[in-house]
Amino acid sequence: MMRRIFSLSARNMVFFSLVGILVLTAFIKVPCPVCDGTGSVSTSVNMDRVFFSNMDTRLMFLNPDFCIGYTLYEYEVNVTLTNDASEDATGWISLQLKAYSTGKVLDTAYMGVAIPGKSTAINSFTVWFKTAYDSTTDVFIEPAVNQAAVECLTCSGSGETPLNVWLVAKGMKAKLAQITKVERTFEPPPVIFFPPGE
Repeated sequence: MMRRIFSLSARNMVFFSLVGILVLTAFIKVPCPVCDGTGSVSTSVNMDRVFFSNMDTRLMFLNPDFCIGYTLYEYEVNVTLTNDASEDATGWISLQLKAYSTGKVLDTAYMGVAIPGKSTAINSFTVWFKTAYDSTTDVFIEPAVNQAAVECLTCSGSGETPLNVWLVAKGMKAKLAQITKVERTFEPPPVIFFPPGE
């Protein structure tokens, strides 16, 4: 009787071996195949082929307010964007207000853009920036193409997945990336609008 309990058939050995392998691979972490280990997926469309051709800025309003403790800037910004791809590009650009002396980012504004394929488009924005009262007013605006990244659903933003999940995710990479783009929408930080006199 004792021999019968401890003797395993070939089927039972295969079953317990597979279960052991699955349990073991759940503890081995590897880079996520959907986000390539970054933890985020870009929701922009063809923005990797967009670049800035020109930018003109004009300071319209500057109000350092000691009582409230911040300085407001209103800028008129004209940005010329060129799309090298044959497909249309849609996404976001970020406009960073930086200090001339240090290059430190004081505030950032996000603007949505759409550029037809193989063309150049001029986008005009009225942008408000808010900085601390004691920060410098010797500033400039630096633009950047924002890839509008959202947290990857496959790895929950960690950039790593268990090896047993990696095997499935690798085969479904395009589908899982599309699901992430549909389920998660890029939302830039809220812009607080402070018009003059309020």
